[in-house]
Amino acid sequence: MAISRKNTSQTSVDEENDIETQAITWVVRLTSGEISQHELSQFRAWRLADNRHESALNQARQLWVSLGTPLEHTALSGGPQEWAESEKRRHFLRWQTMLPITALLLVMSGLGQTWLTHWRYDQSTGVGEQRELQLDDGNRMWLDTDSAADLWKHAGQQFIRLARGEAFFDVTRSPHNALVVETDNGEVKAHGATFAIQRTSDDMVVTVELGEAKILRKNLPSVIVQANQQAHIRNDSSIPEVITLNASQALAWRNGQLMFRNQRLSDILDVLKRYDKRVMLYRDSNLSQIRLNAIIDVSHLDDWYDGLEKVLPVNIKRVGPVIVLYHR
Repeated sequence: MAISRKNTSQTSVDEENDIETQAITWVVRLTSGEISQHELSQFRAWRLADNRHESALNQARQLWVSLGTPLEHTALSGGPQEWAESEKRRHFLRWQTMLPITALLLVMSGLGQTWLTHWRYDQSTGVGEQRELQLDDGNRMWLDTDSAADLWKHAGQQFIRLARGEAFFDVTRSPHNALVVETDNGEVKAHGATFAIQRTSDDMVVTVELGEAKILRKNLPSVIVQANQQAHIRNDSSIPEVITLNASQALAWRNGQLMFRNQRLSDILDVLKRYDKRVMLYRDSNLSQIRLNAIIDVSHLDDWYDGLEKVLPVNIKRVGPVIVLYHR
């Protein structure tokens, strides 16, 4: 009897997860702009087939709106008859009068967003993109995913401003010329060293692989970071947190890999969000209890997701631009 109750409970959990996945699938399809009348009929039938579908749909809609992609109101409100009649009345006006204006706004919005994230910087990378650059002084620089920087020289010295993301610097080619990297949190100066700087929303993380780097901040003592050390500079604290670590492992991203040792699955997924263009959704607290070692090729993320399902009690659903993960 105990086994029967457990199986029944597991079946109920699986059904709820399936319904949530179905709801998210419909949300993605409804917001794609490509849904057909036949699919709308299927959606209406699914929506009315079970009271749980409406609840799951509302939750999926709230989650989607919180991500900045609100649903078309008419697709989720009102009955099928009301939607069809309203759509017919608006169809001609929408396409004949609004299309030119909408197209212009989309172009302007797209150009503005591109300028803000890419064009206004000397060098930038998109999500999932990494780039190696040769600096004028012979040293090298790697930009990680979704990063941007400006480069210039003054009085024979190389300067870089890291605007966002993460960059790795190899300044061993010209050991007598110092490299200065500016951020909103201060400057990092090094020569004859290999190191990386990561910009978060308000903080800066400096990781040194070889040699040493000096962190300079206005009206505060300088901080020396040695090889295999990492300094975390927070805006709300004048005292940096310095830890010892395997820098080569922490900075393996420049070789297209991410390495994790005894890390929580939820923390690993947070890192993968930086490299995957798709929206990743997970709200299961059980994922925070799972710890694992992992080496992930950032150019083959789907292969890692497939392997994850085979070795861990995790289900992964990929629906268009959305990845949904939950504990099974």
